[in-house]
Amino acid sequence: MNRRTLLRSTLIGAAATLVLASCSSETSLPDGALGDPNNARLTFWDNNAGPDRTPLYEELIRRFEAANPGIDIEYVGLPSDSAQQKYQTALAGGSAPDLGIVSTAYLAPLVAQNAVISLDDFVAASPQHDEYDAGILESARESGGGEHLYGLPYTSNNATLWYRADWFAEAGIEPPDTYDEFYEAAQTLTDKDDGRYGFTIRGGAGSIYPLLQYMFASTGVESFFEDGESTLNRPEMVDAIERFAALYDVDTPTADVNNGFPQMVASFGGGSVAMMQHNLGSLSNHEKALGDKAGAVALPRNEDGKRTVMTDPFPSYTVFKSSKNQAAAWKFVEFMTSQESQAYWNERVGQIPVNKTARSAPEFANMPSVQAALAALDDPETVLVTPPDYLPDFGKIVQVQMLGQWQKVLIGQLSAQDFADDFAEKLDRSMAKYIARQGK
Repeated sequence: MNRRTLLRSTLIGAAATLVLASCSSETSLPDGALGDPNNARLTFWDNNAGPDRTPLYEELIRRFEAANPGIDIEYVGLPSDSAQQKYQTALAGGSAPDLGIVSTAYLAPLVAQNAVISLDDFVAASPQHDEYDAGILESARESGGGEHLYGLPYTSNNATLWYRADWFAEAGIEPPDTYDEFYEAAQTLTDKDDGRYGFTIRGGAGSIYPLLQYMFASTGVESFFEDGESTLNRPEMVDAIERFAALYDVDTPTADVNNGFPQMVASFGGGSVAMMQHNLGSLSNHEKALGDKAGAVALPRNEDGKRTVMTDPFPSYTVFKSSKNQAAAWKFVEFMTSQESQAYWNERVGQIPVNKTARSAPEFANMPSVQAALAALDDPETVLVTPPDYLPDFGKIVQVQMLGQWQKVLIGQLSAQDFADDFAEKLDRSMAKYIARQGK
């Protein structure tokens, strides 16, 4: 049951000239692709619509339609907190879109429902197939629960340690490269009398995923399951949880027990905390609040000197089986994952393109957070841990069931051992369900 991928990301050294080009003459299709690749009206759903990202899709759609005048794209923006349910409602009502953006966190149920098509043959036939990061594609296959690629990722959004570069300079210390250095920095930069804290620990909504990323990064454990059992209650994992929780209300604000992303960003940007753990997606927030006072490094190394990176869910382009325009839908996906489109989108959100050639765009060189993430991924000893999104209950366990338990750990009402045992037991039960459904 080990699901480990070693991600070796090859950076392209030379800068590229980004020129918009039509995909019409370059698209190759596998046998059996449904519909006319040059004439269709496609419905495209975005699972994370909003004022920052919707205009990016609108611009890329405009470019695609200009290059492919026989294809019209109907863009539908969904709020991120209800996108999964809206997909399920559409499937139940027989009104699924032609294609949409689906997080790997909830891709597996769509695969189990036979609602989406494999993209392996499309990728293999594409002139761009060698440009896609093979490690990321393999992780996406694992998230789908099998051998096939049911969603093509277009961005990677790794966990990052954001830090106040000015505070570190004033204290004469370097940003942490190991977890011992991280804990030392948190203590050094805490000054409660001055309203300053070394770290903000996420205790509210969305807190379990970053906790897991910390657990794997700090221990070097390389998979969620080994020998058929969860690794989350191993002694080193329990020790890591205890050490992390001990920061709370000592080197972190008291309010952290209830804080989610908005409150963390406000604390960091408002000048009350020195470090926060979040993914690359918060770059724009930090730039607006702090400018060049915000620094970024990859999550620290473990005791063995290696980096263990548990991936964030990949947003992926997915084509629905009910679509009669699968050929045209793939043509749009191929355009959206081209070098030009990938550079345009990822530059503006501060994340990593899955198309490797797009990483040579000069704008990425001016993003320390992206460069730190790429340097970590380019290290041949970095291990990528894929979360078991294929498990039927994984999302509910992480998003709902363990949240209150983690808060109890922070305030001393639950031991790290009991928390880890509960977590591991829930994952083991979910794995047993998955195996039973697979008939293994």
